[in-house]
Amino acid sequence: MNILVLLDTKFEIDKKKLEIFFSLNCRHINFKISNKTFSFSTEFISDPESFEEIHNFYGSELDGFDSVFFFTDSQYYDNYFFHEHKDLLIFSFAYWSLLTDLPKSNGLIYFVVDCLVLGIDTTDFRHDQITGCIYDFLEDKRGIDAGMRQARLCPNCLARITDFIVDENTQGIFDDLKILMNLLSSSSKWNKDVFENVEISQTTLKKRRPKSDLGINVVIASPGDTQQERKYLLDTLERKFRTDGHEEHCGFRILVNGWEDLASQNGYTQDVINEKLIEESDFVVSIFKHKLGTPTFDQQTGVQRAESGTVEELLKALDNSKLTHPIGMSYFYSTAPVISLDTPDFETIKDEWEKLKEFKTSISTKIIYKPYTETTELLNMILKDLEQNIT
Repeated sequence: MNILVLLDTKFEIDKKKLEIFFSLNCRHINFKISNKTFSFSTEFISDPESFEEIHNFYGSELDGFDSVFFFTDSQYYDNYFFHEHKDLLIFSFAYWSLLTDLPKSNGLIYFVVDCLVLGIDTTDFRHDQITGCIYDFLEDKRGIDAGMRQARLCPNCLARITDFIVDENTQGIFDDLKILMNLLSSSSKWNKDVFENVEISQTTLKKRRPKSDLGINVVIASPGDTQQERKYLLDTLERKFRTDGHEEHCGFRILVNGWEDLASQNGYTQDVINEKLIEESDFVVSIFKHKLGTPTFDQQTGVQRAESGTVEELLKALDNSKLTHPIGMSYFYSTAPVISLDTPDFETIKDEWEKLKEFKTSISTKIIYKPYTETTELLNMILKDLEQNIT
């Protein structure tokens, strides 16, 4: 799917960050940001006059796209958020500061997701009430604030839209939209700009060479409560990287390993993993769910070395003092554990979750980690991120 994004001359948003954000997080939807800007000749947006103005101004530049999105601060004659005419959608951010204290960048991502999700579902269903679901009609425009902070599909809408996903292309588009919704909600609920972690590099990074002539070595690091995700990645990641075209795009094959691939040998287990696996890898992909795992200790002094083996492996990758250290990638399950107050190990589960949250905070200045909700979404994110990082 190809989407062209147009901006009003007076619409304030960082175009470079917008471009990087889409590039980093969307694999199946291709967004192009036009360098040309436009302003309406009238005070209010009308249909079809305002749409024809845009068509006349941009001309052939609009050709070849599945949809064209135009963002402006101008107000619609009926004060709606958006209308569509001939595959052109105009989004109005009129009086945005009266509706929410979140930035326009968050609103732009919300409307992109909203319209593309509607494009998958042909029932024209909308919630009349404000529920936080992406299908809210938002007759009360102040509901946009709750929509950005939750950025979700309610169970009924999720079940309904699933029936419309009948091919790989539609599934891929939906996977991209889920990533955008997760990023939008995780930033909006803390009053953060969704572009906050997008960095525009002004320097040239020193290139690395693969440590093996056979390909890029990728290690999966994870604690014991991620057995399902771990097995899925170990069984699937290497093959999907090849069959989905990532290997062709970046020019390298990947070799996916875990501690399971190590032969039994003498010595402290974590030291063996560090020496034989982590030090020989190019990437460490760490997956966390609801806990950090078992602490590691210095074998001579008995002092704790790290909160867990997975943490130690990731921290080695985040230590960029040497180019021989692997590159770290990290993914955290987006939902807290659901536990009853009368669960026998309630306090243990709660403490594990608090430790995990503290760890996420401690690495937030060292790495851009991402949330996931299910294994297929996790796989697609890792595939895309690996290709980009290898390139």
